[in-house]
Amino acid sequence: MYGSISEKPSPPRGDGQNVLVVVDDPGTAELLTATLQMAGYRAGTAGTGTEASARLAQHRFDLVVLDPTLPNLDGLLARMQAGGPRYRDLVLDDVTCQARRGARPLDLTPAEYRLLRHLLVNPGCVLSKERISRHVWGEFRAGNAIEKLVSRLRHKVDQEEPALIHTRRGFGYWLGHAAG
Repeated sequence: MYGSISEKPSPPRGDGQNVLVVVDDPGTAELLTATLQMAGYRAGTAGTGTEASARLAQHRFDLVVLDPTLPNLDGLLARMQAGGPRYRDLVLDDVTCQARRGARPLDLTPAEYRLLRHLLVNPGCVLSKERISRHVWGEFRAGNAIEKLVSRLRHKVDQEEPALIHTRRGFGYWLGHAAG
């Protein structure tokens, strides 16, 4: 049937990802945020480099749209270049391949770092053992290789409360704050 109304529209491209728009012109900020929201993104704004730095310290953003001509951006740009994924006080630095929880550095192996990075860029998502194995090693490793890797990583990451790495029995592992 031509022009069938049973066809579903394609889903929004942004899929709820968080975007920070950093521009000093309110009209431009409004236009960009409205466009991003229509595309399925959640958009916040900052009008100065200082405000952007504060917003980035408080919240996790998947993308930053930045006017590089704004004043006070030196520290913000350095942070973005040296930064990496983060969740609460758990931070990875992709430039130096180091991790820390609060002020405490984490001494991670390359496999532990790849696993932690995969968990951090997918917060709240349950990742199967197969998906983790293929991401960490590029192939599926049977047996208890994943359990041992997750156990070692938990021992290093979850020394402080709250625990951030969790098991969903029969499904996989996830990073986040468990309710309750």
